[in-house]
Amino acid sequence: MKKIILLFYFITCMQAAFSQDKTADSLQDRLVNTASPIERFHLIDNKLRDLLSNSGMVDSALSIQLFQIAIELKSDSLLATSYNRIGNYYSVAKGDNTTALEYYFKALPIAEKTKNKRRISSIYFDIAEVYSYLQNNEEHIKFARKGRDNLPDKSHPLYYFMLVQYQANVALYFIKTKNVDSALYYAHALEQTCLKTKKILTEYSSMHINGAAQAVAGKKDLADLYYKKAIALAPALKGSIGKLRFGLTYIPYLINDRRFEEAKEQARQLLVNGKEFNNNNFRLLGAGFMRQVSDSLHQTDSAYYYARMEIAMTAQIHSQNNINKLQALAFNEQIRSIEEEAKQAEAEQQRKQNIQYALLALGIITFVILFLALSRRHITNTKVIQFLGVVALLVVFEFLNLLLHPFLEKITHHNPILMLLALVCIAALLVPLHHKLEKWATHKLVEKNKQIRLAAAKKTIEELEKDNS
Repeated sequence: MKKIILLFYFITCMQAAFSQDKTADSLQDRLVNTASPIERFHLIDNKLRDLLSNSGMVDSALSIQLFQIAIELKSDSLLATSYNRIGNYYSVAKGDNTTALEYYFKALPIAEKTKNKRRISSIYFDIAEVYSYLQNNEEHIKFARKGRDNLPDKSHPLYYFMLVQYQANVALYFIKTKNVDSALYYAHALEQTCLKTKKILTEYSSMHINGAAQAVAGKKDLADLYYKKAIALAPALKGSIGKLRFGLTYIPYLINDRRFEEAKEQARQLLVNGKEFNNNNFRLLGAGFMRQVSDSLHQTDSAYYYARMEIAMTAQIHSQNNINKLQALAFNEQIRSIEEEAKQAEAEQQRKQNIQYALLALGIITFVILFLALSRRHITNTKVIQFLGVVALLVVFEFLNLLLHPFLEKITHHNPILMLLALVCIAALLVPLHHKLEKWATHKLVEKNKQIRLAAAKKTIEELEKDNS
């Protein structure tokens, strides 16, 4: 009930925050002219993805429309996407980490149910980013690696878009933990991947992350070079959230380089924009950086003021209620993950047993057919061979289905139509082979029966000749 109330609060309150620009008007025109709900959903989702990858912003009203269409179509795949986008809104636009995680963890089991790796990896990377804001490095890297383990295939059109998120998360983790070699490695890999995405925000992020990595390595000239490249790209960004992330690496660099006035201006802008967007994460970071700069400049009053602000923001973000909710969410996800792993292990074990049973059945049937076809002692009806041949064909088909099912799921991305076509192709190969083997077995059986009957006839004639003599 609480989640429903929260969702409707989101719907009623956030629609007022939506302001349209020319691009939004164009999108609205396309939506009006598109009758199909699924087409409308993909139009909106593509727009939200472009906003995230170009400006770092999330549109609340479009997220609401996604959710409404998903509910209307009763689609798990679409519902997972809409929950993911709502989580993006709370995390990126508002800095509400607890509510963002609540929606991410709500989307995750639905995405796993649909086995959509693109969506699963996206949710894991988004969770990792939230834990990065919370300064929880171990959870940050844990969920980033889970996202890596669920990356879509390289053939997927969004593979590099997802890979960028992994490399950025891991590079930032190693920068924060001062692991120089790994920070440089992943920052360089991120730079190379960003060349393939051709997105201004990813290139901008790559530049300042590489700058931070070079700074950790003590290479000031290279750090300056990368940061200047990022600053040159900044005017091309449409939104401010992407620029705020720049300050998270640049301000500590300026402070360490004793460029306090520049650091102060960057920190002030971070704080102002954090207040403007009502984003608690950036407000807290802005206040913290302002305190550090004021301390360094020996501005006691200002340092005290920003320290008080930092304490208040920390209390708001890390209140006991929020901590309890975060711990509960993380615990529930851990339990769900353990249960899911157990189910997968059990299913895999069952699949192996079924393969063994199918092999055993196939071996028995094959032995019986060969015995009946090649035995020289018993006359056997051809219909028995035909019946056993059909049974053998079904067992072989089931065996191949069990054996190839995981592979088929992977290459068809769980598409039921493609799965069916693949199985039909397998059957099309098996049936002619079955006919040839059945014809061979029947021919052998007829020849064997003729020989048995001929031998019996000869024996009878010999006995009659003995009796007559």
